[in-house]
Formats: sequence, structure tokens, C-alpha cells
Amino acid sequence: PPRPPSVSLQPDKSPRLLPLLVGLRVVLIPLLLLCNVPERAYLPVLFHQDAWFILFMVVFSLSNGYFVSLTMCLAPKQVLPQESELAGAIMTFFLALGLSCGAGCSFFL
Repeated sequence: PPRPPSVSLQPDKSPRLLPLLVGLRVVLIPLLLLCNVPERAYLPVLFHQDAWFILFMVVFSLSNGYFVSLTMCLAPKQVLPQESELAGAIMTFFLALGLSCGAGCSFFL
């Protein structure tokens, strides 16, 4: 079974690779847009079966959860020891702010 990010901390404890891996998730957005969705006007459908959409969404959601957890675990370790508690509190605040803004924007979209 997969281990939680607090146990395995992969890619590693120096998160130089982490921003690249998070940025690579952008590749999943065009793949989702090319899935089988009714009423197409501009984009072709390259993935006709719904299993592709489900697979892309599972990868997108699991990578999101893993990278958020990994970032929350690694951020306090990147600052001075006396500032790690503040770094964790700031990370938690901005995570909650981002989730709240996303939920608030969903009413308009």
C-alpha cells in the first residue's frame, strides 16, 4: 500500500523537483479537454471512452492530494527551526484561503 507523504517524502527532502512535478500536472488539463464530452464545438474528441476521463481525473486528484500533503510537510523544514511553526500556520492559512476562494468562485462559474 502507498505510504503517506509524511512517511516517504518523495521526491526527497530537498524539494527542487517538486515544482517541476506540480507544473507537469498542467499536461492533464488538455487531456481532460480532449475527452468525450457532448456538444463539442471547437476541440476534437481523442479519447472516446469514459474510462480515459476517469483515469485522468484519478491521476489529477491523487497527484493534487499528494503534492499538497508533501508541500505541507516540507515547507516547515525549509525555514529556520524557530520559524517552522509560523511557516506551518501560514501554509495552513493559505490552503484554507485557496479552498474557500475556489468554493466561492464555483457559484459564479
